[in-house]
Amino acid sequence: MSSELFQDEAIILRVKNWQTADKYAVCFCREHGKIPFIAYGAAYPRSQSGRLVQPFAHLQVTLAPGRKVAILRSCESLDMPRDINWEHLAYGAIIGETAENLLGDEEPQESVFALLLEAYALLEKRNKRLVTDSTLLKLLSLCGLRPILDVCTSCGKPAQEDGYFSLAQGGFLCSDCAVGDELAMTVETKNLMEHMLQLDFSAPPDFTVRGKELMEMEKILHQFIVYQTDRPLRSLEFLAQMEQNSHG
Repeated sequence: MSSELFQDEAIILRVKNWQTADKYAVCFCREHGKIPFIAYGAAYPRSQSGRLVQPFAHLQVTLAPGRKVAILRSCESLDMPRDINWEHLAYGAIIGETAENLLGDEEPQESVFALLLEAYALLEKRNKRLVTDSTLLKLLSLCGLRPILDVCTSCGKPAQEDGYFSLAQGGFLCSDCAVGDELAMTVETKNLMEHMLQLDFSAPPDFTVRGKELMEMEKILHQFIVYQTDRPLRSLEFLAQMEQNSHG
């Protein structure tokens, strides 16, 4: 990246307070990809940038490249999330953390930017859990890690019966090829995963999901992401804690 100021559209993936009065954020830009930046003074209550640099915000930013992180010079709002509750924050954080872990710095990808923009808008309107699951699967696909679900990844036999999911091979394994350390995957779970991969965010249809298949799919999905990134998904712990508190 050059040393000159640049402007770009950005989606904020993560924000945290930094030192006394600043904010550290990670964004994904339309033309510059993933960029971490510091917003100096943004933690002050009267800071304009502080009001805008919020999780999942869609901003026009002006950034100055730095040695390790960029510096925010100015920003304006293009779209801000409305009425964020803990559920919205938790599921949005899972999407943001997964994107941050999967994507390399300064590697723009228009399809990823468009997906994140659609996903964060859809979180406000539809089932947040299903939107998040579908987004994670679509992110894997756009990063070249689409799960192989139509055939056994070992012998090539069509995946028409209950089997397993191999984290190492990135897809379905039939019962004959499984060695015992894979994750169980029923035909129903495989079909659900395929449906979530193909879900049209521009006009998402109504559909019902059984809890058993949903939990089995999420177990596979989350472990596959951790396997590919070699990083824990800490936002899952936040979601679990908030769900526990809401029921307690």
